[in-house]
Amino acid sequence: MARMVADSSALILLAKCSLLEIVCDLFEVIVPKTVTVEVASEDLIRNYPDAALISDLTSRGAIKVKRPGSAGFTTPISLHQGEQDALLLSIKLKRALLATDDGKAIKAARFLKVLFIITPKIVVELFRLQKISFKKARDSLEKLGKIGRYSPEIIADALVSLMEEKDGKADNHKNT
Repeated sequence: MARMVADSSALILLAKCSLLEIVCDLFEVIVPKTVTVEVASEDLIRNYPDAALISDLTSRGAIKVKRPGSAGFTTPISLHQGEQDALLLSIKLKRALLATDDGKAIKAARFLKVLFIITPKIVVELFRLQKISFKKARDSLEKLGKIGRYSPEIIADALVSLMEEKDGKADNHKNT
């Protein structure tokens, strides 16, 4: 099973789109302890259903918590602790895929040549793998356009990719 290290933004957005459990079924999802503190503290669990879901998945072992240890290097960009720990954990776990939507974390991942994915691309990938319907994928992308901090271009690109995947599937079925 492929490994995915997630930071706070990715976990929260996947939970808000009701996709986190599906991702946990497809990947070994790992988060640093700092991320669990950021997204699933006692106060957050009482007030936010997505925090309660993340806490539940963590307690059931669907989301694993690991300590990243010390870096031995500094990132070229100042990051919040959760994003920095997720990036480090991704490197330490033999370059596990980093799920992040944080602009600075993405820049640091590019600099350090860490494979990363943003939530809109995860949505398209879930559709491509036939884990969610086209309608669910489109609805999730539209929701991410409202609740995420994405430029309109990022959502538009994801919607175009989604349409291309849908059309490709339709074309493939015509030949069979």
